[in-house]
Amino acid sequence: MSLGDLNASEGGRGVYVLKQSANIYTMLLILSFIFVLIGCLFLFLEMKAYDLTVKVPPDAKAAAPQAFWSPAESSLPRSAWQRIAETLRVET
Repeated sequence: MSLGDLNASEGGRGVYVLKQSANIYTMLLILSFIFVLIGCLFLFLEMKAYDLTVKVPPDAKAAAPQAFWSPAESSLPRSAWQRIAETLRVET
């Protein structure tokens, strides 16, 4: 399909639009993807050269994180409120 065909009124449905050509940003995106793949390949080769493997024992479990106060509580503990009040206290 040439430009002459696009300008001719054929009575077809829809609108003919020229496809946008690749610009510099598309090329940069493709180049960065290629370099990330190359970096992953080199990382893999480096790990194999030193025989590095990641092994997690089957019985290893992460402990549940401990919070200072539970969100279910209606307010902070009294000592926390006292510390906040002491830091905000202004002498007049």
